[in-house]
Amino acid sequence: MTDIEKPPFEVTETGWGEFDIQIRVTFVNESNEKPISFHHHLKLHSWTAGSLPPGSDPSTLPPPEGPINAWQYDEIVFSDPTQNFLNILLAHPPTPLPKVKRKAAPPHIAYPPSLVTTRNMPEFSAAMEKEEADRLDNAKREIVEQTDKLRKLLIEKEKELERLKKEAESQGEPKS
Repeated sequence: MTDIEKPPFEVTETGWGEFDIQIRVTFVNESNEKPISFHHHLKLHSWTAGSLPPGSDPSTLPPPEGPINAWQYDEIVFSDPTQNFLNILLAHPPTPLPKVKRKAAPPHIAYPPSLVTTRNMPEFSAAMEKEEADRLDNAKREIVEQTDKLRKLLIEKEKELERLKKEAESQGEPKS
């Protein structure tokens, strides 16, 4: 078991594989918050299903050069902190992302250019965050457009169904 009680909250170890680890977070006494535990999927190899040669065993391949980065975002939300704890949180805001790109970012499928090479890739920055927000906004806009298009098609089909029902009813009535 490894306890890390001050920043940076990082662990550097050597190994291979992937598995779930349990993380327990305890808070300052003033928070009146109970400790929380959650699981984090730890990946100690850089191979993805698409990057392996067909039929190859990852354990027989040479290790990749450089560090292995597998990122997962976990967030803790305090829905109704005590005033004392809120003051502590506000007095120590999170470190903002840098405005400019200075160093390499780990390769990740969420940022496709990083999969091409790990050299000279930008670090996570405010600009990358904006690019991601723009991608999400575009995706939302596209979903709304597709939903509107499908809603109009559904309305047309419902009108056509009503017309066909009336037509079928009128053909089934005996003539007087």
